[in-house]
Amino acid sequence: MERSKLANQYHETGYSCAQSVACVFPEVTKLPIEQLAALCGAFGGGFRADELCGVVSGAAVVIGARWPHSRPEDLAAKDLAAEKMQDFHRRFLSRFPSLVCRDLKPQAPDFQASDPDLQGLKPCSVYIAAAVEILEEMLAGEAPEGARP
Repeated sequence: MERSKLANQYHETGYSCAQSVACVFPEVTKLPIEQLAALCGAFGGGFRADELCGVVSGAAVVIGARWPHSRPEDLAAKDLAAEKMQDFHRRFLSRFPSLVCRDLKPQAPDFQASDPDLQGLKPCSVYIAAAVEILEEMLAGEAPEGARP
């Protein structure tokens, strides 16, 4: 099943936007879906305060797992993680006006998801699909494992 559809199914069953995005990338995070859901449980609804959109925080979990900064002295990894997160921000903001939940929810963006079945869904579903698509684009743009430019 296509990831964006699966993410929206997770959302329809009760997961937050953040959980829905992160939970469709268990092979990237190397974490089981249940653990991803637990880690992202408080992120939805803009950290439960209509702040940073849950799809962005869910994407951050995937980005952090794929491009980790896990040692404080590893400044190259820190810079790469920041670069990847900023890339996600740029891509998201090229489609939508904000990264903030309260700014996004009232809008009904005219977003054309790559899958026609996702068009016309409620705003959160559109943002979920977009975040998943952006992450897939970012992951697809990587060099094969072991290859270095």
